[in-house]
Amino acid sequence: MSQQLTAQQVKEAARDFGADLVGIASIEALRYLPAEINPLSIHSGAKTVIVIGRKILRGALRGIEQGKDFQNSYPTYGLYALEDVTLAKITYDVTLWFEAHGLEAVPLFGYDTPGQPVGVPVAPGKPAPNVILQYRLVAQAAGLGETGLNGLFLTPEYGPRQRFAMLVSDAEIEADVPFKPHICDDCGDCVRECPLQALDAAAAQPYGLAGYQRNVAARDNNICLHCKNGAIQTNEGRFYTVDRMAAACNRACIAALEARDLPQEKFTHKFRQTAPWKRDLLGQNIS
Repeated sequence: MSQQLTAQQVKEAARDFGADLVGIASIEALRYLPAEINPLSIHSGAKTVIVIGRKILRGALRGIEQGKDFQNSYPTYGLYALEDVTLAKITYDVTLWFEAHGLEAVPLFGYDTPGQPVGVPVAPGKPAPNVILQYRLVAQAAGLGETGLNGLFLTPEYGPRQRFAMLVSDAEIEADVPFKPHICDDCGDCVRECPLQALDAAAAQPYGLAGYQRNVAARDNNICLHCKNGAIQTNEGRFYTVDRMAAACNRACIAALEARDLPQEKFTHKFRQTAPWKRDLLGQNIS
């Protein structure tokens, strides 16, 4: 028999399992989304989506910020092991916890990619597989943060330094209020500090949960895929997307937010300690 759970119980359980961030989105806030990115396409009886986050270590970015370590710390502790091991284990444990209470939760990675159809619809009126939720919309609905000018998700706690997973659940739980954007102030450092000019603020378009949108710069993904400034082209399991967490645009964002004393997590020394290095498309240094 299922049990009624409170939002406090869910959040305490997720944090006990290792989550740094926890938010709850009402399915009603997401019902308008197209079927290709709608949680109801995955679980037609869904009532809520629980979003859990794990922070990216600031220290894992240090080697790339200094231009001295590209293959050791960040790819492991900031991307693959963090997402595939640590966050996956937390998500699995939270899902087990829901099932122990007689409730179902569908665990999902927070992939940052459009849906990738891999076949025909299984029935008329259904979307083609594979339905992939846009975690940035769901996380905003769960009250956790906003998408900044550079297109990456920002939270009050860590700025852009976190990764997310989601649980689409049939549990009726009190939801959080969607996040009203206020972190990014359109300073433009992310645009200016991209050595390849992949971001275009003049062509920005609104993005975000309906009613809570803000402008996001246009981005040339083909340029980002060849970026030698800290970006990582992922493997087939992540649909060959580009991870920009350690790229020049996002490291500029981290420095800018810390200069405004915005992230709640504080450090003794500032993130940007030397002038940023830059490389062109061929990987040659730019003076």
